Amino acid sequence: SGLGTSSIMGAVLMSVIGRAIGRNYTHRELFHAVLRLEQELTTGGGWQDQIGGVVGGTKMISAEAGLVPDPQIHFVPADLLDPEANGGRTLLYYTGLRRLAKNILHAVVGRYLDRDRKALATLGRLHAFPPIMADAMSTKDMERFGGLIDLAWQLNVDLDPDHSTSAIEELRARVRPHIYGAKLLGAGGGGFLLMVCKSREDAAMVKRMLEADPPNDKARFFAYSINREGLTVTVC
Repeated sequence: SGLGTSSIMGAVLMSVIGRAIGRNYTHRELFHAVLRLEQELTTGGGWQDQIGGVVGGTKMISAEAGLVPDPQIHFVPADLLDPEANGGRTLLYYTGLRRLAKNILHAVVGRYLDRDRKALATLGRLHAFPPIMADAMSTKDMERFGGLIDLAWQLNVDLDPDHSTSAIEELRARVRPHIYGAKLLGAGGGGFLLMVCKSREDAAMVKRMLEADPPNDKARFFAYSINREGLTVTVC
């Protein structure tokens, strides 16, 4: 799906098992337990996806260099991302295209380990990107936010051309007049597309276009909201 669901599901399973055996993980312990789980499963997930699901709200997550990441969570206003706050100008669209993230991730990590110069330069730009995005969200600048979403997309494609496909590029071209930016969420290749529309009217136009003529029979819009609570484990 590109929504970090494998890492989030790992966090859910580890939390439930911990609860069953009488162990309550701290957030930091849970983050690292999921990292170990994903390495054992060879899914090769990033270190941050489970943090996004476990901790509520919209945030920027960073970590200093080191063998064991020690995540620092910086909360940012959710208004630009939250359709309930932005008048429905952000749309979440399932492209109907499934893909296995680990193959893309392995290719990216391989280029990093090979010290590929172009890949390292792109990774450097990606590393500098989150604080800029956090600033745009803090100043509630929708046009800048959408432009940065588009820049993030381009950086992902520069890092790995398989991040995009001809079907995805055709879809982006169709909605281009009505959006400030759009990108696949996650490793790429398929899954969900986030679109930042120029206005409520543009968002309505995009919905009409894609509902009338979807790229395939599985593609559709999904309603979403910001989870402000994070992961909770309850006993029924």
